[in-house]
Amino acid sequence: MNFQVGKIIIADDHPMFRNALKQSITSDHNTCIIIECESLDSLRAELKTHQDADLLVLDLNMPGAEGFSSLVYVQNKYPQLPVVMISANDKLDVIGTAKSFGALGYISKSASIENIRDAINSVLAGDTCFPSELDDFDYNQEHEGLLEMTKKVSELTPQQYRVLQMIKQGLLNKQIAYDLKISEATVKAHVTAIMRKLGVNNRTQAVMKVVAIDLGKN
Repeated sequence: MNFQVGKIIIADDHPMFRNALKQSITSDHNTCIIIECESLDSLRAELKTHQDADLLVLDLNMPGAEGFSSLVYVQNKYPQLPVVMISANDKLDVIGTAKSFGALGYISKSASIENIRDAINSVLAGDTCFPSELDDFDYNQEHEGLLEMTKKVSELTPQQYRVLQMIKQGLLNKQIAYDLKISEATVKAHVTAIMRKLGVNNRTQAVMKVVAIDLGKN
């Protein structure tokens, strides 16, 4: 390789797959430091500490994220960081959505180690890596709405996102307050902020929006 790679973040909740990625990367870049994350919360923390990372390899189904909200969060907070998405989902509309949100590459988890390594090196070298079939793919009419709502979800604070997930589970404010060890008034304030950011009028509409986002990546 004719370029130096100092640090790469791998965000995936499966330890064995993280290890396989780590081995694939270090086979070409043996001095590269690999930072591992297993959830969106841990990724947020590591991004603050390692803002000099050369690349983020991001699992689509990241625990703590809704749809593509983890990718949008990274793009908003760390626009200088190249991102390669990796997933078992090979649908072209999903890959196209990742590209729309700023990912520079998309890797299938069924790809060979050699193909994964080539894709990562391509992005590290300043190129992109997507299936050639994506060039001729026509998005459905729901695509733009999905992008806009995902951006809104990505703007929620970590605590607001936790509250939203608990609302999605059907918990009442009192139950949410107990589980998060906060006051019911604080929960109500979070719910109000969530509805304002998502542009909805009630809890049911908020849940419908995030369910739609989640279905958009399946």
